[in-house]
Amino acid sequence: MRWLKSNIEKISNLKAQGSPESLTYAALECRLAIERVCYDRLRIAHDYISQDDIRKWQPKDVVNTLIQEVDSKIAASYTFSVGKEPIKTEGDLTQEDYEAMEFVPVGSQVGFDPKKMGKLWNAISSFLHVKVPKLKSDKVTEYGDPAALEKKIDEVLVELERLSQGTLIGSGFGKTVRFDCICGTENKRRSSLLKEGQTINCISPDCIERWVVEFDGEDIEFVRKKINVPCRSCSVETAFPEKAMLDLGLNRQARFICQECGETNHVMWRLNQAVNKGE
Repeated sequence: MRWLKSNIEKISNLKAQGSPESLTYAALECRLAIERVCYDRLRIAHDYISQDDIRKWQPKDVVNTLIQEVDSKIAASYTFSVGKEPIKTEGDLTQEDYEAMEFVPVGSQVGFDPKKMGKLWNAISSFLHVKVPKLKSDKVTEYGDPAALEKKIDEVLVELERLSQGTLIGSGFGKTVRFDCICGTENKRRSSLLKEGQTINCISPDCIERWVVEFDGEDIEFVRKKINVPCRSCSVETAFPEKAMLDLGLNRQARFICQECGETNHVMWRLNQAVNKGE
């Protein structure tokens, strides 16, 4: 991630000025750099995960979600190399065969600990807020302790400098399964990270379809999550995306026309009370 060099230079220049204001601005630049590092991982992973599957926006949580659902090595350090000569296709190659080959490094990914990155992000962010007074005698000031802030900035700079040595970000390895959503978008997932009963969202930001993962032996199926509503006239069912129906809200009404008989139907969620007469 050579682009971090410009972030490092900007933060270092602000820190060198030494004023409470410049140190605070440096803290903001540290926070933005940490977020960019983590969100850049998300950007290259979006072929394999929907934004709706990212449950928390904090950088550490985003990366942990990607590790669990997209690529277990997305925050790991490794070097990617290619063979200098084409691989012979005759017969099965053994481990010794591969070890005897000459490989040429293409680039290296420098990894990081999401937990450590989260601690740095939280620590540096605490200096970007005016502290709430606990007592009447407490002073309300815009800036935090300069010495403490400078120490945290240095910790972030060390981590950013280390990460800046990376020359690539990998898009992941492993067997991929694919399926086409109702909207026509091809969705991809790493098969080794899928779980029975897991709900996933279509990767298209304009689509509200959800799918549930089902295993049939070694085969993986994606079943559309839908709610079927029968026509009040002909009883023929119309399928709607589950999310659209659940997001309708209490006492809000939706209208649809039956494709079988042309009847206009209205759908509404209402709260009902059930009474058990046996009690």
